Amino acid sequence: MLSPTRMAEDRVAENERERKRTFAVVVVSIAMVLEIIDVSILNVAVPVLQNDLQASGRQIEWVFTGYLFFFSVLLLTGGRLGDLFGYRRLFMGGLLMFGIASAGCGLAVSADMLIAMRILQGVSGAMMGPQILSLVQVLYPPHERFNVMSIFGILGGAAGVLGPILGGAIIEYDIAGLSWRPVFLINIPVVIIALVLAWRVLPDVRSPHARQIDITGTLLAIVGGGALLFTLVEAPSLRWPWWIFLLPLLSALLLILFWQHLKRRTLAGGAALFPPVILHDRFFVTGITITLLYQLATASLLLATSLVLQSGMRLSPLHTALMHIPFALGAAFSIAVAGRRLVGKLGRLITPVGVAVQIAALALMAAGVLYADTPFSLPLLGSGFGLCGCGMGLVSAPLPAFAMAQVPVAHAGAASGLFRTGQQFGAALGMATLGGFYLAQTAAVPAQWSSAFMTLLAMNGLILLLIALLSRGLPGDAHRQPE
Repeated sequence: MLSPTRMAEDRVAENERERKRTFAVVVVSIAMVLEIIDVSILNVAVPVLQNDLQASGRQIEWVFTGYLFFFSVLLLTGGRLGDLFGYRRLFMGGLLMFGIASAGCGLAVSADMLIAMRILQGVSGAMMGPQILSLVQVLYPPHERFNVMSIFGILGGAAGVLGPILGGAIIEYDIAGLSWRPVFLINIPVVIIALVLAWRVLPDVRSPHARQIDITGTLLAIVGGGALLFTLVEAPSLRWPWWIFLLPLLSALLLILFWQHLKRRTLAGGAALFPPVILHDRFFVTGITITLLYQLATASLLLATSLVLQSGMRLSPLHTALMHIPFALGAAFSIAVAGRRLVGKLGRLITPVGVAVQIAALALMAAGVLYADTPFSLPLLGSGFGLCGCGMGLVSAPLPAFAMAQVPVAHAGAASGLFRTGQQFGAALGMATLGGFYLAQTAAVPAQWSSAFMTLLAMNGLILLLIALLSRGLPGDAHRQPE
């Protein structure tokens, strides 16, 4: 039997371990929130930033696309680096780089410098992000991870709301006369605090089964995806020269080479960026296709709506930010309440239901634009934005579970990383296509903001209808408990 002194010492040690675990969750939560906020906070700041740096619409596209593309294409490599060199080391290295890149963004003297620093932010986010789940797995046994992941879900939703509001407040109150720059500079003190805590509380561990990095696969993915995005962003401003059409062909060729490389490396027992067998699962392929299309539509819609409210309807940055609250509340309601109840009854049919809700939302937003000079405009836009959030929760929240319903446990980590890559790359494509379309149309004729937005809403609707059709390829019984 343990003595009272030994029992007291054990309690003190247990309390200290629990305190360290709590602070560790705080640290990785800070990193996750920074990643989310640094996308949403910028939507509201675009008009002021564009005017201050004399940035073209093409350059604004790269500000978003550069971050999202490099974040997406390096996610799997970032996870592998954490396995090899230690999760704390990669997390802290990525966090430090993110802080340096944020300072570079805030001090940018040209649009090109801002683009370069945003790309660095994307790279650092890809190094930092995968370590979050790895550290949670190290710190918590399986039965305790659900509570931690629930906290992440709440914080992620809150960050999505906080980003536009914070950005709007920063622009509105022009802190220290710095205009849009504190949107990025605010990250620096947060990063410093997180680094100090990370050094003290995060465990210095790595995977005992770490495999080497697939450098060739990573380079093929970067060059192949980059060639496609370069075509989409640059071709209109270059007036479609003959050589620009060679880039999509190059992208397709590199994609084929990438696929062959993955198969050869896997057969040889080497480390591949991801096991190609994952893409033999038709449910997973359907799910990742839907999430790519959905993020393409949603990312461009959120950017265009912020620009419509400010540049078209002349709302202040703060009022524009507050208009995002119905969207966040609608998403929170559909994920936490409606989605949980409906998915058990509807199964994969929840996706077309979410699509129907979101198409109705687009119709309300279109009506808000049509009645832009009346008292009905903002209520219509606000209710449409709220309903759009409801549709988003119904479509996107259950999608990972459907997509990975038949993925073997041995490939669950790689499939999860690849699914997240699809989400981020879809957002990058959205900024390069529909977002670029809206920016180009309004740059040529600013007064045509309403017709450009209507066209974007129509294209969003067509993408949503395609998603509803594709949802027939999701598993029909993944929501049912086995008997």
